[in-house]
Amino acid sequence: MYAHARDGEPTPAQRVRSVVEAADSLTVTTDGHSIGLVGLHTVDASGGLTLHDPPGEHLGAELDASLGGTLPAVVEFTDVAPVHLRDRVRARLSLHGWLGTAADRGLHLHTEYAVLAEHGRSRRIGVDELVVAQPDPLARAEAELLSHLDSAHEDMVRALARLAPADVRAAAVRVRPARLDQYGITLRFEHAGRSHQEVRLGFGKVVRYPEEVGEGIRGLVVGRV
Repeated sequence: MYAHARDGEPTPAQRVRSVVEAADSLTVTTDGHSIGLVGLHTVDASGGLTLHDPPGEHLGAELDASLGGTLPAVVEFTDVAPVHLRDRVRARLSLHGWLGTAADRGLHLHTEYAVLAEHGRSRRIGVDELVVAQPDPLARAEAELLSHLDSAHEDMVRALARLAPADVRAAAVRVRPARLDQYGITLRFEHAGRSHQEVRLGFGKVVRYPEEVGEGIRGLVVGRV
């Protein structure tokens, strides 16, 4: 179950941009190879993805042998919650397109569309939507912010949990912060079995910088809007 306490959350295109922005690792698959890369990609302002120095030179060789100087490819990301949850995978993302040679001798992915799978459903997002979307300003800082809230501010997490519906709270044996973006925070209420519910709490105003997250959370707890 995914409940919304208030309106306001990232669009699917924004989620795609945010997952790519925050990711340290990915898997690139072509007709001939599937290679996992860690710390070997960069993202430009428009969301363009460049792979740097892929190991083994397999992709470069496959690209050189291809017709037209491009290589069909799928690049996959897994969005994992930074705090310890039973099911830490929040989303899976795949970018579909063609690899070509980049100016710095890397490989550039010319994305045609993305597929974002989260909350039990998949969405296809076209490149036109991706180009105009912006990643969440908290994307790179989210892991550190959530981990700090979870480990150092249990009292604040309990206070936030009290904002959830009574039936959700009553069924839970544990609550953890599961997601954070400029519009709000999502709490995971875990049950005695394997099930859970998530409740989203929207900030009173959109957060622009990581330094404003504390104010947004305190505003929720004290009831300011």
